[in-house]
Amino acid sequence: MHSTTNHSSKSTAHNSAKSRYTSVPLDLFKSGRLLALKPNCRGALIIQKPFYADFAGPGAAVGGTFDFSCTSVYAIGEVEFYAPASYAERQQAFQKRMDYSQKLEEILAVPSPIHRVRAILKVLSQGLQADLVKMIPSNLIAQLGGVLTKTVEIARQQPSIENRKRDFGRGREQFPALGLTHSLY
Repeated sequence: MHSTTNHSSKSTAHNSAKSRYTSVPLDLFKSGRLLALKPNCRGALIIQKPFYADFAGPGAAVGGTFDFSCTSVYAIGEVEFYAPASYAERQQAFQKRMDYSQKLEEILAVPSPIHRVRAILKVLSQGLQADLVKMIPSNLIAQLGGVLTKTVEIARQQPSIENRKRDFGRGREQFPALGLTHSLY
């Protein structure tokens, strides 16, 4: 983390092919100081709490009373922080954090664990590069969705329903886990 005089901090994820996320120092979040991710940053945070994980994307408030109980924070991609100075900036950052929380709450209402995982992966893919989403550890996705890590691994291996419908329309059913493709006709 690099602090600058304008109360802005920046965290860049590792550029290695194996892992493109990094852990963020907890004292930044446990200090009680309210920060926010810059609205134009190209990354996000997964904030682990004792029994679940939360998500904060561009523009969202972090730290303060939101994340005092966090146990670890993972930056995905490139994230930049700033300290909202005005009342309007704080309100906007709070609202953005609430928007992310409400979206996650909607996903958690889905009864099927595998569908929850797919919904989370779809939402993450909309805001992050696909290669970054693939690099997020399964245990972090599992904590976001309230599912087992194995469920995330299964969901990542199986093609989505949309892909199966597309392939079925071509007269083929695919079984990627078995490495088989066969014709239905």
